[in-house]
Amino acid sequence: MLTNDSQLAVILDDHGLFATSFSLLLEKYRLFHFVKSFDSKDDFLRFLESSGTQKVYIFLDYYLSEETGLSLLPEIGRLNRDAKTIFLTSAVSPLLIQTLKNYNPDGILSKSSNLDTLKSCVASIRLGKNFIDPFFEKLLENHQSLPVKFTPREIELLKHFARGDSIAKTAEKLFLSPHTVVAHRRKMMAKINCQSITQLITFAREHEVI
Repeated sequence: MLTNDSQLAVILDDHGLFATSFSLLLEKYRLFHFVKSFDSKDDFLRFLESSGTQKVYIFLDYYLSEETGLSLLPEIGRLNRDAKTIFLTSAVSPLLIQTLKNYNPDGILSKSSNLDTLKSCVASIRLGKNFIDPFFEKLLENHQSLPVKFTPREIELLKHFARGDSIAKTAEKLFLSPHTVVAHRRKMMAKINCQSITQLITFAREHEVI
């Protein structure tokens, strides 16, 4: 049975209704002493910075409005080295789940998981073990060959390409040179052996990367 241990949970999900509902669920079952939810990345990061060295369990949505949860991992690590990060996602793409797993988060949970799975996730992490939703484990078992791996920066670029941003506009927003953006695009296209940016975006959408 899970016990409270003076730890706090923080939720970042830009769907405010889900963030609030999930927060209430954690509070109802007393999995943490304190729960805080955010639908704004900036507010979330400010709170994390103010938490100091307190142990924090971060439930992080993969899909955010301007970026993905993956791109926040370096900032989370800088602000709190002891933070435990659990990705929450509604995606069912083996490529995306494997991509998340490659970055070694403390946990990966499906937004469709049940309460027992959530409790098992929290309990495992408290024991120092990583946790992946059994549903996702089965998904990966059935898809052993997943050679493509996109980096957080590449996924960030893909989101801009999918919105129709030009090379120049993407470079300006991400503080990169146009040459660097083009190089990233060329590398991504080579990874999936496609010949156009349209094919690249289609692949990314089909595999729920963006």
